Amino acid sequence: MNNMILKENEWNTMNNILLDMYEIRDINELTDRLLKTFRMLIPYTQGYYLIFNKEGKIDVKQSSFIFSDDNSVDEYLKHYYHVDYLKYVSDFTKKTVTYRDTDILDEDIRKKTEFYRDFLRPKNIPYGCGIILLKEEKIIGIINLFRSSELGDFSDKDLYILDTLKLHLRNIQYHLCAKEIEGKESKLDSVCKQYDLSEREGEVVQLVNDGCSNSEIGEKLSISISTVKKHFYNIYNKTGVKNRTQLLVLLK
Repeated sequence: MNNMILKENEWNTMNNILLDMYEIRDINELTDRLLKTFRMLIPYTQGYYLIFNKEGKIDVKQSSFIFSDDNSVDEYLKHYYHVDYLKYVSDFTKKTVTYRDTDILDEDIRKKTEFYRDFLRPKNIPYGCGIILLKEEKIIGIINLFRSSELGDFSDKDLYILDTLKLHLRNIQYHLCAKEIEGKESKLDSVCKQYDLSEREGEVVQLVNDGCSNSEIGEKLSISISTVKKHFYNIYNKTGVKNRTQLLVLLK
């Protein structure tokens, strides 16, 4: 597409958005502010910015959802994300890409999918576009923008704006997430040394910090639930905390 597709004031707005994004030092601030500032260039009805952890799962705490009620978000995360036809793109792409729903599938086929029929149409957000952010061929984030039937489908200009911003956003998010992981690991090492935790106890604490349940910890470390509980007993005794919540506070 030709650069002249954007007006001077639109270029200025986009440059200001980028300058603002590069000043952000926190991943939660990035996801929230990005969705809000995007509306200055691309009108939309609802927006999701999904952050993925190093295991490829959605990190709900770091993700942002704007103009969408909690029930809709919960439905999407628990079920409809897994049947979203966006996965036809995200499961196979090896680089950061922009997309538009109506380009992914033939319109007749798209309207027959479970995602469209049971999620998009009832909520009157039948149109979507966004960016799939990848680093080293792994998904680190997905920006989903949805539009009502009244606003209509996203235009080529909307896609051009996303395409122009995509690599900047990927790099900003990647460095913010890497910085946060580095900070968490540094704090974890400090806690392990301060309270003389064993290597295995440190692994358990790390998995707690990653949001894993007891069963997930047992599975990842190939140990029984009773052994997981014994490790927790020792960790609590050494650190003086009484539960997971207090342990997580200790790691902040």
